[in-house]
Amino acid sequence: MKKIFHFLIICLVLVVLEACQNEDLKQDAIGYLRLEVGTDKTTQTRAEDEYNPKQIAVKIVNSAGKTVKETDDCTTWTEAIELPVGTYTIEASSAGFDGKTAGWDKPYYAAKDTVDIKQGTNTSKSITCKLANVLVTVEFSDDFRAAFQSAVVGVSDKSNSDNKVTFEMHQDSEKGKAYFPVTDLIANLTVSNYESDIHSKKDTITGIKAQENVILRYRIASSGSSNIGVTVDDSTKTYTYTIGVPVTATSTLVASANAWSSFAYLTAEVPSFADIFDQSKLEFQYKTADAAEWTKVSTDITVEEKDKKFSTKLTGLTPATAYQYRLYYNDGSEDGITSDIVEFTTESALQLQNSGFEDWYESGDVWYAAAQEYVTNGTYCWDTSNPGSGAYGFNPTAQSTDIKHGGTSSAKLTTEYAVIKLAAASLYYGKFNSLTGGLIPKGAKIDFGKPFTSRPIVFKGYFQYAPVAIDYYNNPPAGTVQKGDMDICSIYIALSKKAYTVDNTDTSTFIDFAGDNNIIAYGELPVSECVSTNGQWKEFNIPLKYKSLTDKPSYIIIVCSSSKYGDYFTGGKGSTMYLDDFELIYDGDPTIWE
Repeated sequence: MKKIFHFLIICLVLVVLEACQNEDLKQDAIGYLRLEVGTDKTTQTRAEDEYNPKQIAVKIVNSAGKTVKETDDCTTWTEAIELPVGTYTIEASSAGFDGKTAGWDKPYYAAKDTVDIKQGTNTSKSITCKLANVLVTVEFSDDFRAAFQSAVVGVSDKSNSDNKVTFEMHQDSEKGKAYFPVTDLIANLTVSNYESDIHSKKDTITGIKAQENVILRYRIASSGSSNIGVTVDDSTKTYTYTIGVPVTATSTLVASANAWSSFAYLTAEVPSFADIFDQSKLEFQYKTADAAEWTKVSTDITVEEKDKKFSTKLTGLTPATAYQYRLYYNDGSEDGITSDIVEFTTESALQLQNSGFEDWYESGDVWYAAAQEYVTNGTYCWDTSNPGSGAYGFNPTAQSTDIKHGGTSSAKLTTEYAVIKLAAASLYYGKFNSLTGGLIPKGAKIDFGKPFTSRPIVFKGYFQYAPVAIDYYNNPPAGTVQKGDMDICSIYIALSKKAYTVDNTDTSTFIDFAGDNNIIAYGELPVSECVSTNGQWKEFNIPLKYKSLTDKPSYIIIVCSSSKYGDYFTGGKGSTMYLDDFELIYDGDPTIWE
């Protein structure tokens, strides 16, 4: 029994010793960090208020990337920090602000360093946060203040224009201290002289680094000086941008032209100007390419942007003619100030082939509204529904020598019944493609459009129309016509960037003139005029409505029909329309599609 007691005592002692040893080992795997965080406020040319160290937040990150300790206020860590043995990264930065946005008096301090924690050792680490963003200030020289009554400098982040602050001369913000993330900056200066003329300039500031102070120093440069100068103080890494606003230095004028057939839109831009700009001294001048003397454009000048952009319309030009154009500013010198010369050529005033419908030719059983040579070589422009109906013994579109407006003949279009469907007579700029539906045709495919590169203002012509009541009805668009209504005709014109193939049995192939971006202009005879002319010739003038004044066409589409809804096989059998003396007008002002 005594031996057993002694054995238990020995075991207990061993357990206690092992526990003590484990505790010693545990203590040996721990180290201590005493951390001191400060800020370096020696920012170039900056005299800021004393920085509050309570703004510094600290994170301690282990080698696995896990944050093991953190605080929003480093001053709360007054005791040594107990950490497992290992290597750590200390990240310190201004609390509550990441430095990614611009703002007044918002310096952003940051620092990053590593520390090794060893067993049972107190490790001291000092880390100094330095300015991690950029200070921007503005200065206006005395002569600059004397030259302008107001000046505003908008400084923005080049990659994010919303990151912006504004300095204003004579206001509190003039002396402000703005802070930006490290990035290229844009400085937009807008000034107003004592005659309230407004000028502006834009500069890009690159190569900026953290801790630097960018000084935008505006002054009046002497005549002939460069528009922007940069000086660098390498000892303090201070970049000083001195931007001149010249009073007698160079001025820039830029000219451009958008030429039509008989007129051209001329534009002027004044990107920079050395003196006080006086619009009354600005002239648009032009001449033919081979002329020696310049002529002043007499039309009024439109101000697009005060002292910056101007425009005018030059009229009375000759189609298909080369011209030159420039801007001239009378600054009192012998030659004045001129822009580079802009060359442009007016468009041809193209007319329609066989526009008086004098030429007709029969090939096989089909009549064509063209001379024989054009039909033979395939270069005719007007086509009709005749190629589809000629095989059945009739031509809905034909020559009329009895009823004509001028010359010897006109085009006669008559709505007829063809085999099993109504066939509205049509006359169009394009080409008949094919019948659809097999042995018993159900409709036809038409290729609309012929090459054309001019931009007319008005489509003019003459027509007669004798409608009958609609006796064939096949569900035309809702809200248009009903069976028994008097038939109506149709005339429309379009300019486009491409040709179109339309299957009149498939409405999905119909042209969407308003929604298709390939259509640049469109015009049609109003429905109110597509009615009986009581046996008289009636003149029509259809303005082309342009979606853009700069887009140019590649094709022209013209379609005339004796029954407007013939594509839906709806109309009145016997409705008859005569057409004559078509003309494209190139004078006047283009109509904008609204």
